[in-house]
Amino acid sequence: MGSDQAPSPLRGKAREDAILAAAIELIADIGYERVTMDGIAARAKASKMTIYRKWPGKTELVAEALRRHAEGDALHIADTGTLRGDLLVSVEGIARALVGERGPSLLGLLGAIRVDPALRELVRAQILGASDRTAAEICRRAAARGEEVRSASAPAVLGLAVAQVFLSIVLDGTAPDTAARHRLVDEVLLPLLAHKG
Repeated sequence: MGSDQAPSPLRGKAREDAILAAAIELIADIGYERVTMDGIAARAKASKMTIYRKWPGKTELVAEALRRHAEGDALHIADTGTLRGDLLVSVEGIARALVGERGPSLLGLLGAIRVDPALRELVRAQILGASDRTAAEICRRAAARGEEVRSASAPAVLGLAVAQVFLSIVLDGTAPDTAARHRLVDEVLLPLLAHKG
């Protein structure tokens, strides 16, 4: 924290990335509520002045860290060659993001989201934005392959997938297994998205 800390040699984007990575690590290690700007600064070997120049507070810093983390993880949806395959990959990605396979889980942030309106709105916007972008990409690919899809329904269908996977994790204590993900796609999502002849 103070002058005992060796200054970071990182500059610009590299320093910003280190700060965001430190926030993600700390949330995963100790939970959002216990993370402080001092702790992030110490972990990133950055000054608090540097952090406050870019982010007005912990909520904004954490929201950007979560957004960057999710973008790095999730919106690389493999093109499987079919609408069904792309939906399966998307549902698997949703499950990974919610349980925090490589970072903090959304479940671990629930308490903070409930009491922090600013964080709640930022996380909400990120989830909806990611669902919309994923839905648009899946539909664009399907249409390019000649598959008929209800593109207008796609954001709601992906939102339904997020809600179902989230509920499954809350009630079962674990992400849906392969069979459950296949049932969700085959019995719910695909019938809602695929255009019937």
